[in-house]
Amino acid sequence: MSQSIKRILTPLDISSFSEAAARRSCEVATRHEAEVTGLAVLDSPGIRASIAPADVSHWPLVQETVLRAADDARERIAEARQRFIGCCEKNGVTHRESELEGVPGDKILEASVLYDLVVMGLRTYFHFETQQAPGDSLAKVLGRTVTPVLAVPESDIGGPLRKAVITWDGSFSAGRALRDFLGFAEPYDLEITVLTAGEDGEQCEHLLSQASRYLKAHRVERFETVHADTSSVEDVHDHYLKDADIVVAGIHSRRFFKDLFVGSFTNHLIEAGDQALFLSH
Repeated sequence: MSQSIKRILTPLDISSFSEAAARRSCEVATRHEAEVTGLAVLDSPGIRASIAPADVSHWPLVQETVLRAADDARERIAEARQRFIGCCEKNGVTHRESELEGVPGDKILEASVLYDLVVMGLRTYFHFETQQAPGDSLAKVLGRTVTPVLAVPESDIGGPLRKAVITWDGSFSAGRALRDFLGFAEPYDLEITVLTAGEDGEQCEHLLSQASRYLKAHRVERFETVHADTSSVEDVHDHYLKDADIVVAGIHSRRFFKDLFVGSFTNHLIEAGDQALFLSH
């Protein structure tokens, strides 16, 4: 069986998505007897870039404005940390908090290297100095992290996960996602569906047979295999994923499905924002 989860990293902001991520982190930590670290990042480069004018003659005023914005951001960081602490203490989870300064996506990536799982919202609001639209840190983390990411919707209440769909296309990234997910899923009693999609039925059945042998070798018996005879991202989502609590997918595949399950497919699920996604390279 794959390595179990012992260290979970949860990036913090003051949104309801971050609160959902904290709840899910605590639920996973309880299952795996893991510890959770809440990470807040002060985006000082972003603050300076948003305030500094082209006319450097106003630099003293700029410095004052930057410092004031940074102080406001630190107040919100303190609020996010307290919410995270409260969630962990309520659930009896071992936790710690960390605060870094820099570009949020970069700092999350750097910190994630020695963690087994990153849990974050499907939307991110890491610019503590402003109330604004979601940022792009999720995309940055997904693009480069070597650590699996569990991205959760705003509606995630941290309840038990019961149904999982593993999207499988035979690619390296899909294989990594499957292997990582088995370690994650070990303490759960999940109904697992392995799903392929496409019009080449023979190839799809071959892929499902490969996945079946792998799961059985790891003593996973409670699963079914499904071939969706479609290449439509929308059809796969609407007809095969709607009842799933969590969807497993690889990132940056370039085989068989031509990014059906890892390019536009993953983007579609992120934009839909209604299901937890377990994602690996």
